[in-house]
Amino acid sequence: MGSEDYEELPADRAVTLEEAADHKRRVVARNEPKKWRWAGNSGDPYQVAALANQDPPQVAGEVVFVIQGDLYPSWLFY
Repeated sequence: MGSEDYEELPADRAVTLEEAADHKRRVVARNEPKKWRWAGNSGDPYQVAALANQDPPQVAGEVVFVIQGDLYPSWLFY
């Protein structure tokens, strides 16, 4: 992934909804096949849901997140 023209989302801090949504837009624009993708650490589960509802929205089973202290690491299938 390091050679692509976008920066990976950081794994050491919570990302803002804007950062994660921008990353999602850039990945979607590459028109690659759907696969599980790192969506970053969110600050709360509502942020995970808001990102999952961004275009293209995820459906049931296409969102996974865990509670890790005050971070919510998440993966989306898109």
